[in-house]
Amino acid sequence: MSVSLHITAFTPDTDSEFQKHKKVLMVCKETGVSLPPETAEYFDSTTPYDALLDERLEVELEKDKHYRDYWSDTEDGYELDLNDLPDGVSKLRITLG
Repeated sequence: MSVSLHITAFTPDTDSEFQKHKKVLMVCKETGVSLPPETAEYFDSTTPYDALLDERLEVELEKDKHYRDYWSDTEDGYELDLNDLPDGVSKLRITLG
């Protein structure tokens, strides 16, 4: 049996960058215009309006940039250096799947 470990990072909805792009998203939704490329890229989603429903925004972590494989004789997993996490990350969720 194999088990996989997943790490998800989140920024709170009070993050200034999130609030800036959320305002743009709201205006675009209300007026029916397309999102500017910068805001679309920020939300990096095919359904960016779902971000308005969330209290925090999921942040993608990159292996070998934000976390690394860890192993020893008795255990294995991931190692995270908190200094390497993207700005604004205030919560990590570690799940087994």
